[in-house]
Amino acid sequence: MAIKYRQGKKKDCPKLAALINIASGGVVEYLFHDLVPGMTPVEVIARSHEKDRYPHTYKSAVVGTDKNEVVGMSLSYPSSYHKISDEMSNFFPAERLAHFIEYYSSRVENTWFIDSLGVFESHRRRGIGENLISRTKEKAIENGYNALSLMVFADNDLAIPLYESSGFEIAKKVELRGNEFIRHEGGCFLMKCEINP
Repeated sequence: MAIKYRQGKKKDCPKLAALINIASGGVVEYLFHDLVPGMTPVEVIARSHEKDRYPHTYKSAVVGTDKNEVVGMSLSYPSSYHKISDEMSNFFPAERLAHFIEYYSSRVENTWFIDSLGVFESHRRRGIGENLISRTKEKAIENGYNALSLMVFADNDLAIPLYESSGFEIAKKVELRGNEFIRHEGGCFLMKCEINP
């Protein structure tokens, strides 16, 4: 059966949160671990997106579904929101946010930012990632943007070729140290893709 694509719905939040966690490469676990008693980081993310507060809301997601089950998603919004917000500063311990100063201060201005792109392992290598990027480009154009941007771990040998084949180029190397949660080396790449309508 063909994969179908649509905007995220409130009922998708548990799957969206699971995919955000996978795509984060340990960032979600590092930021959220032990913060909300009785809730896992994925449960906290799901609850947050259910509240529908822009930009971290299910409405910011394009999802791919197989037999009505979410199997992939792209969560995106204007790059101006890629920063340490007052809400984040009030919620996360300062020492955890300090780990991400360069990460959250690096952006390509006036672009549509892909915060998270993820596909469950059972559905990878079926073109879902490419289709999600294509639909995110359409969403960017609808919102008046002519370029996408995203952040990817420099050692993510699966994602980088996908992004490059979709038109992304490295705009900047961003320092981000690994730790017991973030098991990546070499920091991140900030990437940009010009959109040709």
